[in-house]
Amino acid sequence: MPSSEIDTGTGVPIYRQIKDLLRDEILSGQIAHDRPITEAQLLERFGVSRAPIRQALKELSTEGFVYRQQGRGTFPVPGARVERPSDVRSGGLYEYLSEAGLNPSSTVTDPVKVVAPDHVRRELKAAKDEPLLHFTRQIAAGGAPVAELMVYVRVPSDFNPTKEELETSGSAFTLLDQHYGLLLERVEHAAYASAATAEQAATLQVEEGSPLFVLESIFYITGGVPTGWRYAIHKADDFKYRFSVHH
Repeated sequence: MPSSEIDTGTGVPIYRQIKDLLRDEILSGQIAHDRPITEAQLLERFGVSRAPIRQALKELSTEGFVYRQQGRGTFPVPGARVERPSDVRSGGLYEYLSEAGLNPSSTVTDPVKVVAPDHVRRELKAAKDEPLLHFTRQIAAGGAPVAELMVYVRVPSDFNPTKEELETSGSAFTLLDQHYGLLLERVEHAAYASAATAEQAATLQVEEGSPLFVLESIFYITGGVPTGWRYAIHKADDFKYRFSVHH
């Protein structure tokens, strides 16, 4: 008979309930990272068959919350692993993290209009003295920082969003669509590894020189006009970027 932790009357599959319970315990640090999670322990705890136990562990492994070590068993991955599919829309990371149950938070610096660095202006084909909207967004999951996004966007001269509007909307492009009908057409990404500077290390709460996953993106609106540039750094041990190639 299932334990009191499992509610068979909700319509939520048993394996999903087990998976969610284990994921929350991993994120909160209740499960020690140096001790294996065994089927025997879970069978005794939840009072169910092996099938939902194995399905829960399989999905936790796929999503990066646990890993299997040959001859030793299944272990929690330290930190809150974030697996971002490539089809998450611009500004949709916060929503995706919420749906994944990772309790995200997002903070944005006060937006300002500035002349961007030369390499950003070249990517956006902006004039030398053209002011661009600039702000930085920090995203945390499970109370721990996972990403910092530095953003530059070409905007109409009368577009002056507040910090609160950017935090609520999740993306400057959502506001540009709402107020000016400027639709995002596509985004081009370049992904690579980097080492954390002292400033980045302080932001993401890692050691200076720690590996970071960098995602540099150029945003194009209708007509193929380059309009936004974003430099996003992520904790390498907490973030996985999943994509598909279709032939």
